[in-house]
Amino acid sequence: MSFDRVGARLEAAIEEARRSGTDPDVLAALNSSCDMFKRRDAFTLKATSEHSKTLAKISHETYTHDWQWEHDQGNIPRVFYPRMTSGRLEGQFLKSLVSMQRAKRILEVGLFMGNGALSMAEALPADGEIVSLETCERLKNLVEEMTKSSHHAKKIRVELGPAIETAKKLVKAGEKFDIIFLDGDKKDYSTLAKMAFDDNLLSEGGTLLVDNAFFLGAAYMPSDDSHLAQGLLDALDSCKAPLHRVMVPMNDGVLMVRRMADVETDTA
Repeated sequence: MSFDRVGARLEAAIEEARRSGTDPDVLAALNSSCDMFKRRDAFTLKATSEHSKTLAKISHETYTHDWQWEHDQGNIPRVFYPRMTSGRLEGQFLKSLVSMQRAKRILEVGLFMGNGALSMAEALPADGEIVSLETCERLKNLVEEMTKSSHHAKKIRVELGPAIETAKKLVKAGEKFDIIFLDGDKKDYSTLAKMAFDDNLLSEGGTLLVDNAFFLGAAYMPSDDSHLAQGLLDALDSCKAPLHRVMVPMNDGVLMVRRMADVETDTA
């Protein structure tokens, strides 16, 4: 329940109830509710297809890698956390969307350990391509090393540099993408979302996917700073073309956005 603010607060409430000697029946009810969260998550993964061997290796490395050491050595700009990975559930969700859309070109913003990139690459045709924008060269090198055992790795092209600057170059070059997956620096979300639609970085019939759209709960908790979440929605509302949006409450939220013309028909 690492991304679930409700679950996290419930666990905190249970611990406080245990310390304060709350009525055993109340404590049992709280524990039962928490158990439901955990069992739901476990069943969700049970019902979801397993990773490929390479993705399983990436997942294991993500959770066992010494990120503190990497930071201490100056290899990465900050300490990364395993929860930042797309994970099996979201990875298979992305893979399914790529397959259903019959996408050939994908733009990913934020590579991390390559879980999302390789998950999507596995559903691309042989001539498909993922352009992944990343600022950390160490991550690029790690991903290239871990994915080389997969024949899908050749579909992944990593571009190093600030996301917005690189995206502007892609627009200028006339590149278009069937799916754009935003999973990098959250402060860039609004600008990149606007570019997807107003600068036609997203091809006709394409889909924009915004990861961490709950912003770890800041999007909906009244006590938190929600300016990034609201800024994203405002940016989408200000796009030239009418848009269709749906929030998928998976992990930290995945916002799916398409042009309204690609979703609704004109026939009566």
